[in-house]
Amino acid sequence: MKFYLVVFCSAILLTLSCAFGTQPKKIIREGISGRVILKEGNQMPGPGKKKVHTGKGVQRTIFIYALTTAAQAEGESPLFKEIRQRLIRKFKTDANGFFKCKLPAGKYSVFTGEKDHQFFAGLSNGAGELNPVEVLPGKLTSFDIEINYNAVY
Repeated sequence: MKFYLVVFCSAILLTLSCAFGTQPKKIIREGISGRVILKEGNQMPGPGKKKVHTGKGVQRTIFIYALTTAAQAEGESPLFKEIRQRLIRKFKTDANGFFKCKLPAGKYSVFTGEKDHQFFAGLSNGAGELNPVEVLPGKLTSFDIEINYNAVY
């Protein structure tokens, strides 16, 4: 009887710790973290508009590739049909768009998965690198993604 009581209590505690998020979270010391924000529609300020649209966090699949240039991607910016570079990681954000991913130090391109199997990259630098991010040794790099291909400014 005592054995069953211990098992029962343990099961209750495990269930409650999962429900209230008290399990220890994996600490990532090197990689990227950020949020995916969706902006759509008219983003222009104007009469009767009291605040600027900040967008909303959305769940997306994140694709991290070796640093990719526009010449290594097929399609028209900011939506690409194919990335001709090595895929490093693929994962989903949470329901509010937050993500954290362990990566070794290096340079990467970060894409979101969009409708019709397209990859979104809204930024590029002077070298034509798409959504570039650099992870430094022992550092967690902050990198937010603003999906805005359906927004008007």
